[in-house]
Amino acid sequence: MDKESVLFIQLQSPSGEWIDVGLLRNRDEKNWFEFIDSYWDRADRPVLGQIFEEQGRRWEPNTHVALPRWFSHLLPEGRLRDAVARAADVNSSREFELIMRLGTTDLPGAVRAVTPAGKIPTSATPAPSDDSDEAERDPLLKFSLAGAQLKFSIYGDERGLTIPATGQAGNFILKFPDGRAGFDGVPEAELASLELARAIGIDTPKAKLVDPADVTGLEKWAAATKGMALAVERFDRRAGDTRVHMEELAQVLNIPTARERAKYKGANFETVAIFVGALAGVDHVGDVIDRIVLNVLVGNGDAHLKNWAFLYPDGKHPALSPVYDILPTVLYIPNDGLGLNLRRSKQFAAVTAKGFEVLGARSGYGSELAKKRAKSAVEKVLDQWPTLEQFLKKESFQRLSDRLKTLQLVNR
Repeated sequence: MDKESVLFIQLQSPSGEWIDVGLLRNRDEKNWFEFIDSYWDRADRPVLGQIFEEQGRRWEPNTHVALPRWFSHLLPEGRLRDAVARAADVNSSREFELIMRLGTTDLPGAVRAVTPAGKIPTSATPAPSDDSDEAERDPLLKFSLAGAQLKFSIYGDERGLTIPATGQAGNFILKFPDGRAGFDGVPEAELASLELARAIGIDTPKAKLVDPADVTGLEKWAAATKGMALAVERFDRRAGDTRVHMEELAQVLNIPTARERAKYKGANFETVAIFVGALAGVDHVGDVIDRIVLNVLVGNGDAHLKNWAFLYPDGKHPALSPVYDILPTVLYIPNDGLGLNLRRSKQFAAVTAKGFEVLGARSGYGSELAKKRAKSAVEKVLDQWPTLEQFLKKESFQRLSDRLKTLQLVNR
């Protein structure tokens, strides 16, 4: 029988206190999570995730080899996961070992997974185990983030950008250029989309292009990279090195991570609107409509369930997060479609303002109001369309502009 390994799962409260939530255990390739009673007994208990609120304190999700789904979503995917696994010298499917490597420093939101020093206490906050040698290791093992693209959590202040100091959380995400053939200019295209989103009033994090060579601690990675990177300010971080908890809609819906396409097929945009309305308030369904319209017009086919998220600014009540990961994927995948279905279709050209009526009705926002909101969002995007021209190559801007003629949402 294999030895049992244990990680403490902790949440940082809005006051900055680290609170014990539960134990993530591993034995004989089985992984499971169990709560600590003291967490549920707290009057000011912060929320770990909606699925845990629904299932209650006695729920112990368990899996074989992979982590329980909510925790599995905290880890990198695809090419980035393979790179992290190689750097850690572990099998990429052994997720407990991956979160043990990545979980202490800078997971998304206000959660961390720490190895207790000495005997595991029942209620006292444990100190993380000594990882003083981590600074000598590849930063990929400390500061890589969930997702498939190569990206690091970095720290930025008036002195510049750097890999965070030991125990310090990053406050920027640095997205490296995509090195694959045919994917030139991805950081520039994402920045263009973010700035267009900001221009039409969508809640958007600050972002800028940076030379990877200017980020202290990433010199080795920068040397192997051509082009500019995108630095995006993290909305799950606050001043004073404190964190704001968040979870993706994929976590809320308990979407499996083992099936790569599940984040595109586990729900549709109507479901997104229903959950945003239920958790953040029906008025925010209008924000969902604005974002879907933006995705259709710029051709973003990657608005899957991991690219919608909720923040917990007060630790308890969910709010729709700022928009993120908007990219005109049609520049790189010509026949790409919407990340999720809208009215049973992923075709950009099939989307109409009337097609938002069902979303409005099912979410409680109202069918007629949803249609009007979609039309208004189209007008706003078209009015601010020249914003893209400031960041895109002339050819790319022209391609996206010509594409507008093919969209019913624009031409009806």
